[in-house]
Amino acid sequence: MVLTYMELYRLQKKLQDTPTSDLVSICIINNEIGVYYSRINDHRSSINHFKKVLAIKNDIPEIYTNMAECYRLLKEYNEAIACLNIAHRLRPSNYNYLQLGALYMYIKKHNDSIRAFQSLENPSQDNLHSTCFPYLASKQFIKGFELYENRLASNDISPMTNQKARVEIPALQYWNGTDACNHLLVVYEQGIGDNIQFFRYVIELSKRKPEMQITYFCRTNVSHLFAYENITVRDDSQMIDLTSYDKKLYIMSLPYILKLTEIKMNKINYIRENPSNTRLWNERLSEFQDKLKVGIVYSGMLVSYIDKHMELSKFKPICNDDRFHCICLHANDEKIQRDFSQIDFADRLFNYDIDKYKAFFDTIAILRNIDVLITIDTSVAHLAGVMGVKTLLLIGYTSDWRWFDTDDKVWYESVEIIRMKENKPLEHLIPRIHKMLAVLAQPSQKCFVDL
Repeated sequence: MVLTYMELYRLQKKLQDTPTSDLVSICIINNEIGVYYSRINDHRSSINHFKKVLAIKNDIPEIYTNMAECYRLLKEYNEAIACLNIAHRLRPSNYNYLQLGALYMYIKKHNDSIRAFQSLENPSQDNLHSTCFPYLASKQFIKGFELYENRLASNDISPMTNQKARVEIPALQYWNGTDACNHLLVVYEQGIGDNIQFFRYVIELSKRKPEMQITYFCRTNVSHLFAYENITVRDDSQMIDLTSYDKKLYIMSLPYILKLTEIKMNKINYIRENPSNTRLWNERLSEFQDKLKVGIVYSGMLVSYIDKHMELSKFKPICNDDRFHCICLHANDEKIQRDFSQIDFADRLFNYDIDKYKAFFDTIAILRNIDVLITIDTSVAHLAGVMGVKTLLLIGYTSDWRWFDTDDKVWYESVEIIRMKENKPLEHLIPRIHKMLAVLAQPSQKCFVDL
């Protein structure tokens, strides 16, 4: 039950009127107030009231788990782990193991994360799916991708995309990688960035199985992005005859089917480019040939523990530098317009009305005509990587498994990982990025310099 402000006032008044000798009532009321504050995202106040309970009685496991959740939401992961460990000593539970597994993964303690997940009793397939990530992050790919297959047990609506993870095609059997299959339907799933990144494995499969006909089935909004010989691309706006296919396979299962043991740099540009639009943007940007042309992507999915957002205002030092011509690579929707209305350097960050015709239609052409892209972890990073565009990828303290734990290049030769090594907001990377851009702006500079 969501408490109202009047109920909070009632609880505070009740606490004030409770005799100091009635310790049980004081504990109960402080817990209720703590729960209220957590529901309105005032986690500091919530923690303060939970601590008041513990000052009276320090052996209540639920109080420690409540505090752990508050610390997690505040991204104070070590404090959250400490609370969960106490809760677990008081009352062991699968919930504690699940939370500890996730928290250890956030702070890159992958072995501890694996141990926590392995301690689960009778884990569900959803639990096993969660277990895959520390394996993948520590480059134990065979085990990690095997566990990743447990994602297929459910197809819930994602809180990040508000869509189901994958289209269901029950009429076709799932391909196990070994059964005879003359025509395979590889099916889009999850986000756009996932499919841009993993399309390389559709190509890898076609090379390993040249006798197999492969069709990639995806959403209409991305079907125009992909082009590679011997792979047919179909989208969900078209009726397809399922009888012409022998098996199906979801695209994110390809690393498991291919039994990958390492991640290699992508060497194939499979993004379809429109030459006319590329020339058009070349002409539009030609007046800035004397400046370093910088593309900026600052906002991604917000419903995530991963740092995928930075306030636009933090880019002011870069945009105000006369050596750079900065271009916003976001579609000009209401959120972007609101962000621009709140900065005082909007005239220094060009906000073209892009991608109205098709998703990424102008973005691809602009990427081909800029010198460098600055981006948070989003689909544009993968798009630029496949295209071979110089990219500075801003990775937060908590990051997706696929960027691992170091600044070493991975997946794409052209993508430099700029990592936040402390538990601080991404904006703390801006001074470093500014210095790197200053080096790139020098006429003779042709490569990145480690600063």
